[in-house]
Amino acid sequence: MEKKVILIAIFVLGCSVFSFNNESIATSKTSSASDSGDPGIGRQHKSSPAYRILTSRYVSRSTLKRSIEHNNGVRIKILLNGMDNTDIEDFSMQYDSGNEYRMGNTYGVENSSFPLYVKVTYRTWNTFHAVQSDVTYEFEVYYPGTWDVTICN
Repeated sequence: MEKKVILIAIFVLGCSVFSFNNESIATSKTSSASDSGDPGIGRQHKSSPAYRILTSRYVSRSTLKRSIEHNNGVRIKILLNGMDNTDIEDFSMQYDSGNEYRMGNTYGVENSSFPLYVKVTYRTWNTFHAVQSDVTYEFEVYYPGTWDVTICN
């Protein structure tokens, strides 16, 4: 019995030491790089995230990507089964700066200042058109640029 306890203790301590070493290696590698690869995010922004998802209710998958365009805003595309979701009801978008627009099945906010807070709510069918869900997707973007947001149901 004592041998089992000792083996378990060694295993737990070994795992915690191993993960601590890997975290310190990853931190030192990211802080020593001189180029972030993104032209708009400089050296001072490496450790802070570019965006944060606050709420993602009834969303199966989502992506936020920064586009190479020089406008400031967000473009939101809503998909169902990999295609444009045309069965959206009660769509609303709340944001703290900019102007709302709609172009086809793409919703957006343009001419905004950053950090930008956006909350998207709508009602949609599930994949099998059996049940409707009230979707809530809420996020903040911290750096300027055009951000492409894809929400998949």
